[in-house]
Amino acid sequence: MAAGYLRALKLLHQTFHRHPPGQRIHILGRFLTAPFLRTLDVIPIGARVLDIGSGHGTYPRLIVEDRAREVIAVEPDLRKTLLGFRHPKVRFVCGFDDCIRGEFDVIVIYDVIYRLPPEERDKLFKRVYDRVRPGGLFVLKDLDPSNRLKWQWNRFQESMMDRFFGLTIGEGFYIDSPAEIGERMARAGFSDFRARRVDAWYPHAHIIYTARKG
Repeated sequence: MAAGYLRALKLLHQTFHRHPPGQRIHILGRFLTAPFLRTLDVIPIGARVLDIGSGHGTYPRLIVEDRAREVIAVEPDLRKTLLGFRHPKVRFVCGFDDCIRGEFDVIVIYDVIYRLPPEERDKLFKRVYDRVRPGGLFVLKDLDPSNRLKWQWNRFQESMMDRFFGLTIGEGFYIDSPAEIGERMARAGFSDFRARRVDAWYPHAHIIYTARKG
């Protein structure tokens, strides 16, 4: 695990070393506090992936190293997409998810929906369902609000990052429980819903959800 962690840090340094200092701090902070390495295994090897709200592209960069054959990284913030790194397997698109056409083996939403108003989430999940190929996978990384201490710490951290760096679009902290996420995925048409906590030794209540299109 330690070797993989150091390898990932080296890879991210090589990828983002030309970014402005504030953005490099933001990227490093995200990597150190989010369980990216613990969630690589949900991506099938050779998958074509759509990452909605990809930010600077940390997760896309990690998964194309050993797993995904291609990643379309969609991010509405020009400050991030204009600086998008160049990689033959990663393509950045500035916009929202509805600007993408075609089907994907996997669609990922990683630490995004807590910034989205609850009334918009069912619509987003339905759009995801329409773009996943039959048998494909929806991967959602979020936080579990049942652990209140960790959740309060996450709110504090996000507030500080917003205040000093302002590199996250959206306002508010609206967290669904695992049961609510499962219900939303079922309403969208997904099945085989699973939830897995990935927060051991992290200060945040990280949880990853997966579901399949039948």
